Amino acid sequence: MKKKIDKKTDAGWGDKSPKRTKELSASSRESEHLLHSVIQGFSIPAFVIGKDHKVICWNSALEQLSKIPMRDVVGTNKQWKAFYAKERPCMADLLVDGIADRIPKWYEGKYAKSDLLEEAYEATDFFPDLGEGGRWLRFTAAAIRDSKGRLVGAVETLEDITER
Repeated sequence: MKKKIDKKTDAGWGDKSPKRTKELSASSRESEHLLHSVIQGFSIPAFVIGKDHKVICWNSALEQLSKIPMRDVVGTNKQWKAFYAKERPCMADLLVDGIADRIPKWYEGKYAKSDLLEEAYEATDFFPDLGEGGRWLRFTAAAIRDSKGRLVGAVETLEDITER
């Protein structure tokens, strides 16, 4: 015999009431704030872009490395300015476009597929326009998917290895 599910006791699943919608909205904002706080807390420079290539998060460590304030890039597609003299895709951009097969065009002989994550790549390169005299960076980019498996963005982390 099937048990009938009472919507009132169904823990809100499928409940479209204004109260439930408000709770979900508050929960979504809290999750977004938590994610932002986690990325800001990274001691390693990082940025996150959405499917539209616009910067969602630019952490404090990347502000220090790039000398570009968060307010100048969040909401824009100008993440490339931290690393290149003219516009070109960052590795995260290639993942967002689903064209990881174009990574060799931009990072020939400098990249590898991650051993840890399916949709992630890592590379090492010299960035002559970063800081005085340029910087060597080891960077990783990984796709971000929502709970339904849809691609929603990408995160890129960077480590200054110039001293090595």
